[in-house]
Amino acid sequence: MKSLFLKFGVFSFLAAFTINVSAGLLINPKRVVLEERERAAALDLLNDGTQRARYQIFFEQKLMREDGSIVDLEALDPDAQYAKDMIRYSPRRVDIEPGQRQTIRIAARRPKGLPDGEYLSHLVFQEIPITAEAEEANEDEEPTVSVKPRLKIAIPIIIRKGELSSVAGLESIIFDATEGKNGAFEMQITREGSSSLYGSVEIFENDNGKAGDRVAMSKGVGVYTSINKRLIKVRLPQPVEPDQTSFIVRFDEDEKYGGTNLIEERFELSQ
Repeated sequence: MKSLFLKFGVFSFLAAFTINVSAGLLINPKRVVLEERERAAALDLLNDGTQRARYQIFFEQKLMREDGSIVDLEALDPDAQYAKDMIRYSPRRVDIEPGQRQTIRIAARRPKGLPDGEYLSHLVFQEIPITAEAEEANEDEEPTVSVKPRLKIAIPIIIRKGELSSVAGLESIIFDATEGKNGAFEMQITREGSSSLYGSVEIFENDNGKAGDRVAMSKGVGVYTSINKRLIKVRLPQPVEPDQTSFIVRFDEDEKYGGTNLIEERFELSQ
């Protein structure tokens, strides 16, 4: 059951940042979390392009920074364990016709004596361009492929062991009226505990202490265990009206991935 916290504060204007997302291969779900008793999962791939696409599938270790960016881990800890060490998956290379689907099956095996905790690796889907020569080759010939990769998408694969939990918080909320076309809210999501966070940030009009009309939303906001706080920006689709001075900012953790946090903070817009 989710717990709800409501805090109060008055803040002023400052700057923020944006996040861009690329498309080309549709993957469902966009993340996999295997709780203690779960050992298998499946990913559905859809080629939404107009040509046959080939993808190589492999694991990489990545790290989340406090600005929300995901970067490659420069060096692996030889004594650490990662999700990739406990996972088998198939197939490892796929060819998908336009409009067609492919299923990737994942199986996890936790080693005996694995310490309680959350283990993360990123499963990478890297497109390998097929040249015109490959399209014209006979069926019994090996296709020619280009060395230069195209699309590359990585999704988190998380394995959990033991009774894990985290407490979320909202801090340092500001509003930047100069950001984008209509302004944006910026804040820090804090995390304390043994598991990552994943959910949505929503901005509502304050209706006598309750959430009124929603004015903005950002889905799929994660805070991994590599960090204890993350900066997030939520841009407004419409400008703030002159009489809109009080808002409720909410972080709602996704119950689908074991989330229990529902945090609200009231924000008063300085004039």
